[in-house]
Amino acid sequence: MTSLSEHLFWDVDRSTIDPEKHAAWLVKRVLEYGRWSDWQALVGQYGKPRLAKIVVTIRSLQPRAFAFCQAWFQLPPTAFRCSTSTPSRTPSEIY
Repeated sequence: MTSLSEHLFWDVDRSTIDPEKHAAWLVKRVLEYGRWSDWQALVGQYGKPRLAKIVVTIRSLQPRAFAFCQAWFQLPPTAFRCSTSTPSRTPSEIY
């Protein structure tokens, strides 16, 4: 997807991203770091119904992205995996 902002690919080679195979990664990246024009490009690429199926399966989202998805897709928080899954370890167990 050449229409997406360059800054979204700071840590990967853009040419290796397959929009179908890496759809969830791409959607999460745009939600958390993209511009409005990047989101519009995704809507054009995947369509709103497919985007809804993708976002509800994402394991974690920043709070702002999560709130946006709830409003955009008009879904309750419990419809999203990121609101129903819990980390396997607490931060105190990691450190």
